[in-house]
Amino acid sequence: METIYLSRRNLLALLSKLDRLEAGEATACTIIKHADPHAEYSQSMPACAVIAIPDDVAYAHRPAGALDIEDEVNVTKPSTGVEISCHAVG
Repeated sequence: METIYLSRRNLLALLSKLDRLEAGEATACTIIKHADPHAEYSQSMPACAVIAIPDDVAYAHRPAGALDIEDEVNVTKPSTGVEISCHAVG
Protein backbone atom coordinates (compact mmCIF):
# COMPACT_ATOMS: atom_id res chain seq x y z
CA MET A 1 0.00 0.00 0.00
CA GLU A 2 1.30 3.44 -0.92
CA THR A 3 1.45 6.16 1.75
CA ILE A 4 0.69 9.86 1.37
CA TYR A 5 1.33 12.25 4.25
CA LEU A 6 -0.81 15.37 4.46
CA SER A 7 -0.20 18.11 6.98
CA ARG A 8 -2.97 20.15 8.54
CA ARG A 9 -1.90 22.92 6.11
CA ASN A 10 -2.36 20.52 3.16
CA LEU A 11 -5.78 19.41 4.40
CA LEU A 12 -6.95 22.97 5.04
CA ALA A 13 -5.68 24.04 1.60
CA LEU A 14 -7.75 21.28 -0.02
CA LEU A 15 -10.81 22.36 1.95
CA SER A 16 -10.20 25.97 0.92
CA LYS A 17 -10.00 24.86 -2.71
CA LEU A 18 -13.34 23.05 -2.37
CA ASP A 19 -14.93 26.14 -0.81
CA ARG A 20 -13.55 28.27 -3.65
CA LEU A 21 -14.90 25.80 -6.24
CA GLU A 22 -18.35 25.88 -4.65
CA ALA A 23 -18.17 29.72 -4.69
CA GLY A 24 -17.65 29.60 -8.44
CA GLU A 25 -13.91 30.37 -8.43
CA ALA A 26 -11.46 28.59 -10.70
CA THR A 27 -9.43 25.88 -8.96
CA ALA A 28 -8.24 22.40 -9.86
CA CYS A 29 -8.75 21.36 -6.19
CA THR A 30 -5.32 19.72 -6.36
CA ILE A 31 -2.09 19.69 -4.40
CA ILE A 32 1.03 17.94 -5.68
CA LYS A 33 3.14 15.98 -3.22
CA HIS A 34 6.76 15.03 -3.89
CA ALA A 35 8.73 12.48 -1.93
CA ASP A 36 11.60 13.84 0.15
CA PRO A 37 13.91 10.92 0.94
CA HIS A 38 15.39 12.86 3.85
CA ALA A 39 12.06 13.60 5.55
CA GLU A 40 10.71 11.45 8.36
CA TYR A 41 7.27 11.44 6.73
CA SER A 42 7.99 11.07 3.04
CA GLN A 43 5.49 9.82 0.48
CA SER A 44 6.13 6.23 -0.58
CA MET A 45 5.97 7.16 -4.28
CA PRO A 46 8.07 9.79 -6.10
CA ALA A 47 5.13 12.15 -6.69
CA CYS A 48 1.35 12.15 -6.59
CA ALA A 49 -1.59 14.47 -7.05
CA VAL A 50 -4.18 14.72 -4.29
CA ILE A 51 -7.50 15.96 -5.64
CA ALA A 52 -10.47 17.06 -3.53
CA ILE A 53 -13.97 16.62 -4.91
CA PRO A 54 -17.28 17.80 -3.45
CA ASP A 55 -19.31 15.27 -1.46
CA ASP A 56 -22.22 15.48 -3.90
CA VAL A 57 -19.87 14.27 -6.63
CA ALA A 58 -18.03 11.65 -4.58
CA TYR A 59 -21.21 10.14 -3.15
CA ALA A 60 -23.63 10.74 -6.02
CA HIS A 61 -24.33 7.01 -6.45
CA ARG A 62 -23.34 5.48 -3.13
CA PRO A 63 -23.33 6.16 0.60
CA ALA A 64 -20.16 7.40 2.28
CA GLY A 65 -18.03 4.96 4.23
CA ALA A 66 -18.34 4.83 7.99
CA LEU A 67 -16.01 6.92 10.13
CA ASP A 68 -14.99 6.59 13.74
CA ILE A 69 -17.87 7.96 15.83
CA GLU A 70 -15.59 10.68 17.23
CA ASP A 71 -14.93 11.91 13.67
CA GLU A 72 -18.44 11.37 12.31
CA VAL A 73 -19.86 14.08 14.59
CA ASN A 74 -17.44 16.63 13.09
CA VAL A 75 -18.21 16.14 9.39
CA THR A 76 -21.26 16.64 7.21
CA LYS A 77 -23.38 13.70 6.13
CA PRO A 78 -23.72 13.34 2.34
CA SER A 79 -27.24 13.37 0.91
CA THR A 80 -26.87 9.67 0.03
CA GLY A 81 -26.20 8.85 3.69
CA VAL A 82 -23.49 6.83 5.41
CA GLU A 83 -22.94 3.09 5.42
CA ILE A 84 -23.80 1.46 8.73
CA SER A 85 -20.87 -0.16 10.48
CA CYS A 86 -20.99 -2.60 13.37
CA HIS A 87 -17.61 -1.45 14.67
CA ALA A 88 -15.67 1.78 14.99
CA VAL A 89 -13.28 2.58 12.17
CA GLY A 90 -9.93 4.08 13.20
